[in-house]
Amino acid sequence: MTPEPTHRPHADLEPDNLGSSPHLSDYWHIISRHLWLVLVIFTITTASSIWAVSRQDVSYQGWISLQVNNPLERQRGLVARPGVSARDIFVDPMLSEIQVLNSSTIKSVVIDSVGLRLRRIPSTEARSELARDIRVDDSALDGRYRLVYADGGPLAEFQDASGTVLGSAQVGELLDAGFVRFVLRAPPGESNAYELEIVPSMDVLNELVFASAPRESTNIIDVSFIHGDAGIVPEVLNEAGAALREKGAERVRQSAQSDMDFINERMAEARAKLDASIEAIRDFKTSREFLNLSAREQQLVTRSQQLDDELDRWDSQRVVLSELSRSIDVEGIRSADLVSAKTELPGAMNAEVRNIIDAIQDKLGEERRLISEDRKNEMHPEVVAARSEIEELGRQLADGARATLRVIEGELSDLAARRAELREEQQDFPALESELGTLESQRVIDHESYQFLLSQFYQAQITQAAASPYVDILDPAVGAFEIQSRGRVNVFLGALLGLILGVGAAFFFEYLDRTVRTSSDVESLLGIPVLGVIPRLRRLDPTGEDGMQLAGRGVPLLVAQDPLDPAAEAYRNLRMNLMFMSSEEAPIRTVLFSSPGPSEGKSTTAVNFAVMLAQQGQRVLMIDADLRRPSLHRALDVLREPGLTNLITGDADPRETVRPNVLPNLDFLPSGPFPPNPSELLNSNVMARIIEEFEGRYDHIIIDSPPILAVTDAAILAVHTDGVVLVLRSGETEQRTSERSVEQLRRLGVRVFGAVLNEVSASSPDESDYLQYYYSYHPTGVSGFQRLREGLTRVKFFV
Repeated sequence: MTPEPTHRPHADLEPDNLGSSPHLSDYWHIISRHLWLVLVIFTITTASSIWAVSRQDVSYQGWISLQVNNPLERQRGLVARPGVSARDIFVDPMLSEIQVLNSSTIKSVVIDSVGLRLRRIPSTEARSELARDIRVDDSALDGRYRLVYADGGPLAEFQDASGTVLGSAQVGELLDAGFVRFVLRAPPGESNAYELEIVPSMDVLNELVFASAPRESTNIIDVSFIHGDAGIVPEVLNEAGAALREKGAERVRQSAQSDMDFINERMAEARAKLDASIEAIRDFKTSREFLNLSAREQQLVTRSQQLDDELDRWDSQRVVLSELSRSIDVEGIRSADLVSAKTELPGAMNAEVRNIIDAIQDKLGEERRLISEDRKNEMHPEVVAARSEIEELGRQLADGARATLRVIEGELSDLAARRAELREEQQDFPALESELGTLESQRVIDHESYQFLLSQFYQAQITQAAASPYVDILDPAVGAFEIQSRGRVNVFLGALLGLILGVGAAFFFEYLDRTVRTSSDVESLLGIPVLGVIPRLRRLDPTGEDGMQLAGRGVPLLVAQDPLDPAAEAYRNLRMNLMFMSSEEAPIRTVLFSSPGPSEGKSTTAVNFAVMLAQQGQRVLMIDADLRRPSLHRALDVLREPGLTNLITGDADPRETVRPNVLPNLDFLPSGPFPPNPSELLNSNVMARIIEEFEGRYDHIIIDSPPILAVTDAAILAVHTDGVVLVLRSGETEQRTSERSVEQLRRLGVRVFGAVLNEVSASSPDESDYLQYYYSYHPTGVSGFQRLREGLTRVKFFV
């Protein structure tokens, strides 16, 4: 265990954080420091985008326009107007048709109609160049096939994978291989053989996608389809439109058939009830009570029954004609229920009305044909003439209905009078009359129910017979156009992504980099000022032609050999900053230079700082207190022994150990021989007395010590000095080791004057603004081109 120091001459309170908030330039410096990484990622992503764009397949797009009408619009003139439009039962009719278009039912029809299971290999090649009108049976087996032309001639054979000929045909003729059929085209290239394959329907089903968009405020849908074969696109779209049309008509027919089945069931029940009512009256009239009546009573009952039947017949006609007349007068001829009126009116008594109804229905059919099939607009003369005739026939129908109503009302009046007379005669047998009346009322109710169901059954039959596609193809697909490639946009996006990833990677690497790089790092992390920023030193070799060549080893005495070097000016700045911290009350005379770890430049900084003080005319003693790995004796070209070790152990006195005037005004005390116990020697009272004695002889004592964290020597020596200067190597010294070094010194009560940021590159973006002044005033300063070249040499990928 190393003993605790006997005294703590200084108390260094932890100063406030001297760091400032990040500036935009700080972020730019981070990017500049990792510019090589940003450029590499940017180049890779941009090149990848260009490669991906060059590999994109050419696609073609086609369009078809569909109009979705009311499913019951075509038969409105033949059946009664429904209370609710058929379109009202949908949540959204346009959306419903779009979903039906993308259903597997429609897609399956398209796949079979166009033969999409047959593909060309590779799939980027157009199948339509080889054949047209392709059909593939559901029983066709998946696999590969070949289409071989005979020496480029008109004859071609369809072969399986083993070479067996399955079918052959001339160019322009139908080639029938049993499970696949198509009309052969001339070979599109110089090759005589082309590879084909039949794939499962499910594969094609998943790839077949229609993009649909309804036009605003209309019942028109625009459908598009994209495929790599321009010849297939219009075929698929037109087949899809035709399949959707037929599917809609089929749904209407199925709905009408469902209604017919339901009405048939109800009609059977109603007919059974009506037959039961008639049978009950027949049984009553043949019963004993009815036969016991007098002939006069039987005659009255029979006449009463006949009058009731006749009244019901005339009254039903009156109701039909009244409703028909009212509908024509109020809503017009188009809203009248002509089918029901014609069904319920007896032909013999209303021939004129029935003829007019037939004429109106013919004209309505002619109008629909002109508009729907002949595609004539509403202002066309033929359409206008047909509508005029319909209106005129409607007026005639209304007049005929009113005339017939007057006749019917007269007949009803006479029948009612005769009925009243019979009722007066029947008052003599009220019980019989009451029972017979009840049976007759039930028969009337059952008859009306049956008639209503019968009329609904006729309407369902008409709906089923008149069902037609309510989806019209306004603009069929006639071709396909090539989709404009978004190559430039994709390349731009790829480059932008690369730039973002590169910047992100730069910040990520910066986050992983836990070294001290800049002055702001030192001040924000350690809370101590930066006394000097030392650029990378040029090691001078006196054997060079100009004395300024780079040397391989040794501690450079740049201040002594080249006082005009930019690094020498940095040491002068260090001297100025440190000396300004000295005062008459607390003068700075003994300074210890150390670092958290080895090879961080503490010895170089210490000796150049000592030389700088000596050049100022002050008496300076440089002590090499690194008893483990001394190096200053080589820099000053003196012997290592005797030295500090001999002085502490008493084997030599100061006159024998101190080398006077190794440089003007600079004396040097080397380390001496390697001792077995360096820490104990440096922590001895003898070492403290030696420093006190030297303080009386010299203006300043500069001590070079071992690293703080490696051994305890530096911490032991520090308590005998006025303070410590911590040397940190830019980009090498870890932040954590720097913090631990400062914490250890403060725990011992040692004053930390500040830090020296060593080996800072002149091309470093963080300190470039600071260092450029040194170089700009140096007679042989580094040119902008040289600094650029030095920066590029750091980018290993571009050297």
